[in-house]
Amino acid sequence: RDEVLREQVALLRQNFPMTLLASLATSLGTLWVMARVADGQAMAAWLVSHVLVVTGVYLSLRSIHPQTAPAQSAARKLIACMAAMGLSWGGLGLVVMHWGNSDSVIYAIGIVSTVSSGALGLGAPLYRAYLTYLSCAIGGVLIAIALAGGPVLWPALFLTLVYYGLTCMQARTADAATRRSIALKLENQRLVARLRAESQRALAAQKIAEKADHDKSRFLAAASHDLRQPLHAMGLFLETLQRSPLNDRQRTVLGHAHAASSAAAEMLTTLLDYSRLEAGVVKARPAAFAVQPLLTALEQEFGVQADNAGLVYRTRETSAASHADRSLVGLVMHNFISNALRYTARGGVLIACRRRGRRLALEVWDTGIGIPSHQWDDIFQEFHQLGNPERDRRKGLGLGLAIVQRLVQAMGTTVELRSRPGRGSVFRLWLDAWDGALEDDVTPAVDDHSLRGLHVLAIDDDEAVRLGMQSLLQSWGCLCTVADSSADAIEQLGDDVPDLIITDFRLRHDETGKQVLQALRTYLGIAVPAIIMTGDTSPQRLRDAQTTSALLLHKPVSTGQLREAMVQLLCHGAGHPGPAPAARPALAAPAATACGATSP
Repeated sequence: RDEVLREQVALLRQNFPMTLLASLATSLGTLWVMARVADGQAMAAWLVSHVLVVTGVYLSLRSIHPQTAPAQSAARKLIACMAAMGLSWGGLGLVVMHWGNSDSVIYAIGIVSTVSSGALGLGAPLYRAYLTYLSCAIGGVLIAIALAGGPVLWPALFLTLVYYGLTCMQARTADAATRRSIALKLENQRLVARLRAESQRALAAQKIAEKADHDKSRFLAAASHDLRQPLHAMGLFLETLQRSPLNDRQRTVLGHAHAASSAAAEMLTTLLDYSRLEAGVVKARPAAFAVQPLLTALEQEFGVQADNAGLVYRTRETSAASHADRSLVGLVMHNFISNALRYTARGGVLIACRRRGRRLALEVWDTGIGIPSHQWDDIFQEFHQLGNPERDRRKGLGLGLAIVQRLVQAMGTTVELRSRPGRGSVFRLWLDAWDGALEDDVTPAVDDHSLRGLHVLAIDDDEAVRLGMQSLLQSWGCLCTVADSSADAIEQLGDDVPDLIITDFRLRHDETGKQVLQALRTYLGIAVPAIIMTGDTSPQRLRDAQTTSALLLHKPVSTGQLREAMVQLLCHGAGHPGPAPAARPALAAPAATACGATSP
């Protein structure tokens, strides 16, 4: 209530100075009108007294500060000012009654009524102030009418009282409207203040979330790189060990070690996929392709896994073709099928392609545990898993469908899920159909000639990786020179020119594989074919690595991948590396382009 009163006082105080000027102008007009029906000296005396009242009111207004003074005190001062103005105008009736004729009283009634109606706009914000003013002004007129007497006494009193009552009602209505307007204004101010406070809190929370997301990315990048280094070295040693004479028990243990290494590599590859999507380095490159070869490749990859789990794996043959990024589609289907097998204990999975008008639906059906409808959106969130409260890492990281969600956004398409708990699920990937001709999907044959006698320069700042790489390359008959930096490599080479350079991307002293290749190629004077291997998931480092003219492989690299990459790179020549082999569909983030194809 105090806030509303303070606003009323402020409005009345704001209107008062202009009203005082209007009152002075009206008083001069009153002197001119009443000079013919009342004594001129008496009217002049009234005018002087009115000017003094106006001056006093103006001086009083200067001391009223509604925003700082107590609202009740300021209201009382304004009411007193309104009372003074009302008494001044009400005194006009008494003056003309004593120093005028019978007509002058009628004139006075008209003038005071007009002035009172005009003052309604001034006093509307504060009903008490205007009521005081009106009572004082009309009261003087009523007294003058009563003292004047005559035949018009009672009609004049009646009409004046009716005018007084109607004006009071109008003033009350205006006061109520003003109060509602002020209350709405104050409520809006409170809402704006609350919104600003919420916005500030939201901005603060956003900054905290962005910092946490940045810290998460840095942690994932550092952890992934540091984990990939020993895992990569372990893979090299295991491969070298497999070429050694072993008894049956040792080969069994080695098989278990390979399985454990592969599981860890799969999880790190998932982290890398997610980081590359998060970094924005993955761009869809749509092209027409036949769907059936992709489904056949997936069956070859997952069929054995399904057989080992006692599940049925079926692919419904199709002649359809699509216009999309084949590698990204393959990765989406890879994640769908992997999830289906992971959460299916009996029955099996069915892979199908159905045409719906101008679109294709690639479908993965399973007879697994199913997904409750309230979790259909949640499963596409990061690290969300069903039926894995103990966080068994053999069931993955919970990033597969989060990767799918980002992949379909990159391709500009959608996925659809239908599921019934206990009955199974179906995931659909929607693609554009292709009705035109297809180019022959011929993969260049890999010349699997011997690498014997090949001079390879291997650069890595991890001694275990250098030893493992040297051991592996020597087992293939290569001549291997190892170094831990570009300066060390130049010193080790001397005048020799290697046939191939294999370097880690992140080395000691903030040196990168890109800088190493630039230094070596400048020193040697030729663009030696090169492979960059990285275990980094930092978005900036991934983008930087993509600017090199070398083939980019992501740790841990299997020996098969490395051998095929070396053979293809040498076959295609320097600066034109072919597609890097991969154990599963790779994200389309090329480091170089070769033979008209994009290396994954």
